Amino acid sequence: MRVAALALLAFAAPALAQSAGQWRAPDHVWASSCTYCHDTGSAPRLRGTHPDANLVAIVARNGLPGMPAFHPSEISDQELAALGAWLQRQPAPAALKPPAGKRK
Repeated sequence: MRVAALALLAFAAPALAQSAGQWRAPDHVWASSCTYCHDTGSAPRLRGTHPDANLVAIVARNGLPGMPAFHPSEISDQELAALGAWLQRQPAPAALKPPAGKRK
């Protein structure tokens, strides 16, 4: 029984480390945690708005009404900083950009 538990822990450790957010690039964090709401109209659009990186980290860590808080075991502080910097460089997705003749 003890050997089985140790074997399970050995196989689970890499998965736990990745879920703790140690190896994810900002675009992976976005795709796996943010895009479902922020690219579908369920939440404010962020790409193309160049939000303040510190504000992104604060809101993601603490949540808002209707938005969950992401704990350090899910997204590390370093990943949040990288995500904020990444969002500052992102253009609006093509599907969200107004047609060239329709810009205001």
